[in-house]
Amino acid sequence: MELSARLQRNLLAGVAIATALTAALTIVLARTIDLAGPARPAIFRYLFARDEPAAAWLALALLAASLAAAFASGRVYDRLVMQVASRPWPFIGTVTAGLVAFALLVYRAHPLSMDEYAAVFQAQVFARFRLHGEVPPGLVDRFIPPAKFWFIEAKPSGELISAYLPSFSLMLAPFAAAGVPWLLNPLIGGATLAAIWRLARLLWPDTAAPGWAVLLAAASPQFTVNAMSYYSMPAHLLASVLFAIAMLEDRLFTAGVIGSIALTLHNPLPHALFAVPWIASVAARPPRLRKLARLAAGYLPLSLLLGAGWYALRSGFGPQQAGPAAAAGLSKFTALLRTAFTWPSAQLAVARLESVCELSQWAVPGLLFIAIAAAWRFRARGAARLLALSAVTTFAGYFFVPYDQGHGWGFRYLHAAWAALPILAAGLLVQGGARLRNMACALAAGSLAICTPQRLLQVRGFIEGQLGQIPSPPERPALELVLVRISRGYYSVDLVQNDPFLDSDRWMMFSRGPAEDERFLQAAFPGARKVAESPVATVWRLK
Repeated sequence: MELSARLQRNLLAGVAIATALTAALTIVLARTIDLAGPARPAIFRYLFARDEPAAAWLALALLAASLAAAFASGRVYDRLVMQVASRPWPFIGTVTAGLVAFALLVYRAHPLSMDEYAAVFQAQVFARFRLHGEVPPGLVDRFIPPAKFWFIEAKPSGELISAYLPSFSLMLAPFAAAGVPWLLNPLIGGATLAAIWRLARLLWPDTAAPGWAVLLAAASPQFTVNAMSYYSMPAHLLASVLFAIAMLEDRLFTAGVIGSIALTLHNPLPHALFAVPWIASVAARPPRLRKLARLAAGYLPLSLLLGAGWYALRSGFGPQQAGPAAAAGLSKFTALLRTAFTWPSAQLAVARLESVCELSQWAVPGLLFIAIAAAWRFRARGAARLLALSAVTTFAGYFFVPYDQGHGWGFRYLHAAWAALPILAAGLLVQGGARLRNMACALAAGSLAICTPQRLLQVRGFIEGQLGQIPSPPERPALELVLVRISRGYYSVDLVQNDPFLDSDRWMMFSRGPAEDERFLQAAFPGARKVAESPVATVWRLK
């Protein structure tokens, strides 16, 4: 049932005004960040100040153009949206092929951040049917920085393991074995579009909503850029959509299995926050005990094996804990909880406000506010309400996490619940009238044709700058040593990435200063000679 003409006008005006105000707020907040000082700000704020103003101005220009399209005669959206709704596979296949190409051309098949590298590292270990990597004992402190918590943990004997839970690395392992770890997330992106289509069809049957949901997702840079990265967040997003589908179809055991994989992808929080409303809905209706038992039966086996078992395995790595492995693993887990949560603060509130701006700027312009209006419109409709609540609990939960997300594209912390935006918006668009749909179609087309390329250039430029901090001699020998000065450059610590068993022709290591580096090289690699140098690193070649 379409909204009344008055509600349609109010919705159109409200979305346009909210989108414009958020773009303006983004520009104002970016101006408060000093990029001209002697040191760059932390990575989240640096990327915000560097990238978001240009995106905000572009969103304002697209908004103006889309308002003109809203009042154009005819319905410009019908053909494309209805085709995607009825036959989504050609569109999904084309988008997936684009993600594969951009993973190579834009992301450089390079795990940019330590969050990404830790998953690739452990996948390479699993690909060799091992549980941990191994380096010479005397070199451990050259590969692991002197930090209380780090993404790779070590034993003095030289064994190395990822600090994250293992399910995403297990998914990545076959691709790492084939030498194409960059391929997994683009394929997950394509599968996620198919799952979004399916969930939208369950929520809004016999409408064009599935087409709108897929189009809005594919046109949003947060979705596409993350799907060409090495982050585990695309897998979280796919797991969330599949979990919701299984819950709606009353396949509770299957939902539990999917949930157990999501809990152990890298850490339990994204799925736990997403799943709370769905599990509460099961607990609120009889026969609750039988249904909860089916759900728990799906959750427990893999949660115990890949969750509790992994923490027990990790107990012997990093800062040592006394006692049996299980107790030490529990101690490590509780220590992690103490550092991972805090009470909300003013500083954290500002970071989350900036994150909301990113959430808006990295989606199709206006999508966030159409989805918010949809959440209110469908607040009494069970499945849509649960999807909206999952987004709310995820957003609220991260007010107790003391980090600003660091690296990442868009509001990475909300990515596990991000599908709520295009799916809820799709449900409202089929009721919102021709003008709103014309505007939404113009915004989606503009985002796909203009905003996404802008983001790809921003991402490619940042990755090129990071990799450019390491000098590249013209010839590569049998073995090259790169000593990285983490006190120089920008997040140069993230450049120290190695094969888990050092089976490569370049070893990235931490520098301890020129004098100490000379002594180390003379003792461990006699005859090594310096062949290149930059402010961030020196490159040594073995004779």
